[in-house]
Amino acid sequence: MSRPEQLRQEYESTARAAHYRDDRWTRSARARRTHAKELALVDGLVQRCRQIQQSPRLDWALDLPCGNGRFRSVLESHCTQLLSVDAAFEMLTAAPCTCQLQASAHALPLVNNAADLILCSRLLHHFETSDERQAVLGELARVSKRWVVLSYFDQACFQAWRNRLRGKFRGRFPIAAAQFAREIQAAGFEERARHYICRGFSEQVWVLLEFAA
Repeated sequence: MSRPEQLRQEYESTARAAHYRDDRWTRSARARRTHAKELALVDGLVQRCRQIQQSPRLDWALDLPCGNGRFRSVLESHCTQLLSVDAAFEMLTAAPCTCQLQASAHALPLVNNAADLILCSRLLHHFETSDERQAVLGELARVSKRWVVLSYFDQACFQAWRNRLRGKFRGRFPIAAAQFAREIQAAGFEERARHYICRGFSEQVWVLLEFAA
């Protein structure tokens, strides 16, 4: 079974979808802080896209994977149309909205340059190999007209070091910043901005990418 199919099955659970909708980002003070910080980071990065291209609003945005739709209000405040995409039907059911699509990030049933902006949150760290990540990045480059806001796990931090020391494997794969740079360059992207949830401690990094090829 391929890794994308494994992930789809992992999240194709009513209980898992309900957890993301009702508990994942509210269960602790740390979860609430992370949620609030990520909303603010994404809001700032999308605002930067609008400022660079001097546009009062972006047209089409793609939220992939949309999960429980926690970024929906942020994206709708900047974009005229929003398409919420997830590989798992149960995740879409847990957060219904007007425009939804069940699809894998490795093979999006969308035409080239369909979206002005793609948000890709908490997906890349699920893939161990560069080929798997580059398959996703290639699809993002094909479908995006210009902008991608994306997160990945950085291995140069305390969390990643502690997990390696303990031999703790969670099915989450941090990578080096230099490796990430090579992969986005191969897909035709240039990095325009970078923000850390907690630099030196947290694995989570957010970046703004511009398609430059």
